[in-house]
Amino acid sequence: MSRESRAYRTEGIVLRRRNIGEADSIFVVFGEERGKFEGVARGIRKARSRMRGHLEPLTFSRFLMARGRNLDVFTQAETVRSFPNVAADLDRWATASYLLELVDRFTVEHAPNRDLFHLLYASLESLDGGSAADLVPRYFELHVLALTGFDVYLDGCAACGGRLPPENTLVAAAAGGLVCRQCRPEAGTGRLLSVPAIKVLRHARRASLPEFVALRVPGAVVEELRAALGDFVRYHLERELGTARFVEELRASGSITAQNADT
Repeated sequence: MSRESRAYRTEGIVLRRRNIGEADSIFVVFGEERGKFEGVARGIRKARSRMRGHLEPLTFSRFLMARGRNLDVFTQAETVRSFPNVAADLDRWATASYLLELVDRFTVEHAPNRDLFHLLYASLESLDGGSAADLVPRYFELHVLALTGFDVYLDGCAACGGRLPPENTLVAAAAGGLVCRQCRPEAGTGRLLSVPAIKVLRHARRASLPEFVALRVPGAVVEELRAALGDFVRYHLERELGTARFVEELRASGSITAQNADT
């Protein structure tokens, strides 16, 4: 194999890193064209490394890669877009880290999902631009579920397909969405959603991200959505995400406060 054929260029958002050896790191990247992929950066933890800062999580970068036997190797990295306002704010950084982990957990390697890439990029830009850190993840959760085959059914009863009256309604992850009164016994565990929360969810599904984050949503409704969508994420991943626990710890300590919400 020639040197030219061993090298290729690609780009993506860095999801996470793990250190190996004394100076190397393995990075997980999510790109528009290649989907999720891993690569190793040799010597990146040395002070003189030219790639330091270009391969950090929450960075959208362009790479020159060399094909390797087990892992491809990052040989050059250039930042295309960073998100400095996210990095400078604990609330937004924790929220953005949660979005990265969602993408990491809901995807497999080398399976492109362009819509999910654009959703992630737009969500990070929205957080960096000052959008409410309690609304962006709710929009992201709903759409990442849909884009990875776990759409939440909101148009009627997920069990029987019947119409739903405008009343507090059970939402159950095992059933796949909202459930009517008659189907509740077979729906599994869930929680009741208020009519305003259901309306906000339905709006989130059809609205663009900028349209959704412009809403004035009562804090109690945001909390309903956080709990309900969290149920779906845990159900389909069969685990609690570490970043989700961290966000909750910040919330409990008062480090995170509700934004863009009427009280």
